[in-house]
Amino acid sequence: MTSIDSTVFLWLNATAGSPHWLPKLALFASQRLPALLVAGTIGVSLVGGREVRRDVLRILLAMGLAWLVARIGQHLLPMPRPFAVGLGTQWLEHGNSAGFPSTHASVAFAFGAAVAACARRWTIGLTALALAILIAWSRVCLGLHFPSDVLAGAGVGILCAGAVNLFARRTAQVRPVY
Repeated sequence: MTSIDSTVFLWLNATAGSPHWLPKLALFASQRLPALLVAGTIGVSLVGGREVRRDVLRILLAMGLAWLVARIGQHLLPMPRPFAVGLGTQWLEHGNSAGFPSTHASVAFAFGAAVAACARRWTIGLTALALAILIAWSRVCLGLHFPSDVLAGAGVGILCAGAVNLFARRTAQVRPVY
């Protein structure tokens, strides 16, 4: 008997019969795009004003918190990756570490949600969330995660971005008395 998670995984996982561009897109989204997003975020802080630098700090804090929460989650809930149970096609070498929740998806959605929360234009926030979806999809396409891993990662990332945003708003309201 197969689970819905396994069925959706097999539907999204690239195979030898997939269009040649599909695993290439997934490899780019998984290996290069996260670094480009971090570099672009830091680059924006270098050319932006004080408010932009504050937003960039929130974005980077949300990403760091999401990474930490995902790693703790993997330690506490050591669930196997698809290739560890002989399922699907693995397109990228990866250690047999726990896969739940996906660290890539957690950090990508922390980025997307944090950008969406502070973006001046809705198109920027929507683009950031679309890039997060692309990164999360790539992890399943490449055979590294089950869909539940990336969905949990999306939840972790969104919650971490919300927590950082809430903390930043509350501390901005507190004025030092001296």
